[in-house]
Amino acid sequence: MQKPNIYLFPQLSDNYGYLVKLPHAKEAAIVDPSDLEMCEKILDLNDCSLSHILLTHHHDDHTAAVADLKKKYNAKVIGHELDDQLPNIDIPVKANEEISIFNNTYKIISTPGHTMQHICYFNQDYSILFAGDTLFSLGCGRMFEGTPELFWKSLSILKKLPKDTLVYCGHEYTHSNLLFALSIDPKNEDLITYGGWIKKQGSDARPTIPTELRKELNLNPFLRCEDEVFQKIYNSKDPVEVFKKMRLAKDNF
Repeated sequence: MQKPNIYLFPQLSDNYGYLVKLPHAKEAAIVDPSDLEMCEKILDLNDCSLSHILLTHHHDDHTAAVADLKKKYNAKVIGHELDDQLPNIDIPVKANEEISIFNNTYKIISTPGHTMQHICYFNQDYSILFAGDTLFSLGCGRMFEGTPELFWKSLSILKKLPKDTLVYCGHEYTHSNLLFALSIDPKNEDLITYGGWIKKQGSDARPTIPTELRKELNLNPFLRCEDEVFQKIYNSKDPVEVFKKMRLAKDNF
């Protein structure tokens, strides 16, 4: 068993795609492809063909390149068995199922909230999470289809993963998430320090992803709805109610 190499690449305006391959291998997988030109570039740069496409959810900015990639490479498309808006699914998966990709085991984690059939892929061998639009650094996805109860439950599941888990999410939203986090947690010295690093990454045109779950547990307000500081702000001891109010505040920030 080998640890996969993960190559982050930009798509559209602020999306990320991920090419996943074993060292020296000639086949790769791509997570949430939306920009055909960028997908082909990353495959060419790594001198490999595409065997698998992993989809976290059905939004077009995560799936737009699927049809063309499948046609060109005959890649197998993996996605939630109940999401009828996903394109060209070859390998339907369900919650808690385990699949093998390049001899690595991935657990399918159901995370409804952003969409009802959103899933994350967790590499159990090396603690790698492809989180789509459920969890971002210092933030979480917008609640388009789910409820606060469902979304908080989804985040609570991710909170229980190993603390050294590397989180690969669907967008570069970290700086905007930082501004909101500082607005409700302005005295958090660790958050301020992290903010300095985030701004330096931005000025150097470098990504802030992956992020480590341990850091998110300490700094991401959407994972801390049980903390007293936020329960006071949102006047509730119920983490679901805190999450609901926090998400609404971020939507309007």
